[in-house]
Amino acid sequence: MTAEKQTSLFVVDETSDLPIWVQLRNRFAYLIRTGHFKPGEQLPSVRSLAADAKINYNTVTKAYRDLELENLIVSVRGRGMYVQKNIPGEAEPAEVAVDVQMEDCIRQYRALGLTYDDIMTRFYDIAQDMADKTAAAQEERMEYTDER
Repeated sequence: MTAEKQTSLFVVDETSDLPIWVQLRNRFAYLIRTGHFKPGEQLPSVRSLAADAKINYNTVTKAYRDLELENLIVSVRGRGMYVQKNIPGEAEPAEVAVDVQMEDCIRQYRALGLTYDDIMTRFYDIAQDMADKTAAAQEERMEYTDER
């Protein structure tokens, strides 16, 4: 299962308040904007992605539909979903807004006397703690489904 997690494009964050379709939409928007998926490249089919991520087919459909409305992907009837060919590589407005908040946090930490190394360590520790909680929630979910 460990190798499966590493190659999976999407894993549900059980601790997140975001609906699964939003998590999926955000993940694929990120993968497209960062170049993981190249312009014109075909995305995984709805059915295969749903099976791989162990989520409902309709959840994937909703996420893909939203990506299509954002003009990040295009549906080709009978062939699947493809990444739009003319997508700017800029960060999404939501990412820019979060970056501004992060910069403000860094300034606040600096005002408390922390060095940049201290701040990076804190950010890493916080992110690691969140990742650990997500992994624990995923394991708990797997235990539940294995018992049935």
